[in-house]
Amino acid sequence: MNQQNYTADSLKEHWTSIFAKGIDELCLKVNVEQLNIVLPFYGDLMTKHQLSNKFDLDAFLPKSILNFHLNHHRAIEPDIQLSNLNIPELPIFTKTQILSLSTRLYLASQFAKDIALKEFFTILNNFPKLQESLIHKFLIETYMYLTCSEFMQEVNQRVLESLEEGEEHIIVSHSLGTVIAYNLLQQLDPKFCIQRFITLGSPLAFRMIQCKVIHPIIHPKSLCGDWYNFYSDDDFLTAFPLIEAPFNFRPAIRNKKISTFTNMPHKIVGYLQHPAVIKCILEPILKPTTLKPCHF
Repeated sequence: MNQQNYTADSLKEHWTSIFAKGIDELCLKVNVEQLNIVLPFYGDLMTKHQLSNKFDLDAFLPKSILNFHLNHHRAIEPDIQLSNLNIPELPIFTKTQILSLSTRLYLASQFAKDIALKEFFTILNNFPKLQESLIHKFLIETYMYLTCSEFMQEVNQRVLESLEEGEEHIIVSHSLGTVIAYNLLQQLDPKFCIQRFITLGSPLAFRMIQCKVIHPIIHPKSLCGDWYNFYSDDDFLTAFPLIEAPFNFRPAIRNKKISTFTNMPHKIVGYLQHPAVIKCILEPILKPTTLKPCHF
């Protein structure tokens, strides 16, 4: 979501740069350029449908909460520069350092925001209609995919074009992309072999999302291997594992809790360079014999 300022090539470069940084931090002898990576892009479809989407998380919170927690030491995140991209390191990679008072106060304010937002979204999950109304207002891209069949089909087609018959695939998805990928896997032709499904920061735990995806909610039939779901306590949008009904099916989803960035917990930069995610993506490539065979 919110990728309209990218092109297909620049978004792929953004993702692969983050991925490569995580590989370098782990000192793995893997050349990203030699991997067959395809990134379906659909940000331009928003323009086609004459829609724009700029998600402001602060708009979800009552102003009294915002003023209480965030009135001081707030930093405005600059727009991503597509040229000369600077990817921040995860805290787990950085050496122990003494932080300035202003930095510690800023991180504390961001942590307070995470807690407030997490509580808000937890309460909101008990009111699917209200949740849908807010998604319609603030997350128009998500709302379009869940409610507009034409938009959904166009997005799904972009993903289908990146798959090859008879080839083994690892699908890595993030945020709204996890919903799109799950929906597609539920209706994918068996001629496509999906060896592993990896979801990062998935909102599938929300009831409003569950009401809109293909039912019954089960382990996708087109998935030959396991489903790994990475979530973060810092990520107020997706801080919940997929273990409760309707996700208590077999084979079970392998939920993995990780830590991202306090000041930008939901962004892909915190997930895709994480060691656990890197290893999960590369394991089927480096150790292909550990995978289950595909059945056609």
